[in-house]
Amino acid sequence: MKYKRLGKILYHIAYSTNYANFTKPTSITFDVTDRCLLHCKTCYKWLSKDANNEIDTSSWKEIIYSLKQWLENYRVCISGGELFLRDDIFDIISFARKHNVYVTAISNGYHIDSTLAEKVIASGLNGISITLNGITPGVHDFTRGMEGSYEKAIQAIDLLNKSKKNMFVCIGTVLMGYNQNEIIDLIKFVKERHVDGITFQALHDTSTFHPFDHNDYFHAEGEWYKTHPLWPKDTHGMLSVIDKIAEYKKKGYPIGNSFISLQWMKRYFQDPKEILKTKCMVGMNNFSVDPYGKVRLCFNMNPIGNILSQRPEQLWTNEKALQQRRAIKTCKNTCRILMCNFDK
Repeated sequence: MKYKRLGKILYHIAYSTNYANFTKPTSITFDVTDRCLLHCKTCYKWLSKDANNEIDTSSWKEIIYSLKQWLENYRVCISGGELFLRDDIFDIISFARKHNVYVTAISNGYHIDSTLAEKVIASGLNGISITLNGITPGVHDFTRGMEGSYEKAIQAIDLLNKSKKNMFVCIGTVLMGYNQNEIIDLIKFVKERHVDGITFQALHDTSTFHPFDHNDYFHAEGEWYKTHPLWPKDTHGMLSVIDKIAEYKKKGYPIGNSFISLQWMKRYFQDPKEILKTKCMVGMNNFSVDPYGKVRLCFNMNPIGNILSQRPEQLWTNEKALQQRRAIKTCKNTCRILMCNFDK
């Protein structure tokens, strides 16, 4: 406990000074592809045009090993796009596990049939989150932009949950007006099916989740929530739903969000601009590698370099990283409500 408290102090010192030379990232992500079959209304990843330039298997292995040399024991979350569109994904996962890297993944579940489920379990993956936005096909399929995606997601959850052994299986849900009346039933579904957990992410500007092959810097679209079709029209109803999520968490239901993150979600849905008052620590915690080897502290800002040509520890402390940490502190984008800034 003493060392954990000391670590937090160091990260806050780093935040105040913009220097991270005496800290290391604690949240590593590999976005291995921008490609995705679904056309989600909460994401623009599927607009990617540059899949042919994704880095190859050997390059990902070099990245995994270089991070191992720098960080020793670390955890990585692999996502996309949809990671299972890569033919070599199990080679990448198995290599990481062979080097004692703790690996989790985020998937839409669309491609996970019985054969793929067996490969997922055999790869040694430590955990996987399947996105499920509703308890009925109509709600889930509408938000995911693909008819039949609900059945595919449920099938993936059941197949993985049945044979998971030491792997945890959980659900990720985007909390929005379109599904707010199904949230409590989703929580009950998780308990009834003996799924390991469910984590909620508040709806955000769709442009936030853009393909990394778009080289232009992301800019928030002002008061985007006023025109977004999935933003809750019944604010009071949404706040009541979040209160109920907290109540179920207190009862022992496996809800991954911390109580403080749920409270900030309430404030966010009441007034999205209010969250600008919170500190954004992604510059001190995050190290994200995109499908082309480019590294970001925040996935909505420009790269600080490319890990194929620079060692990770050099990227972490270079001038671009220093400048970006300064920019993060004054950033006005509302994406700080995402899980980057909250412990479970």
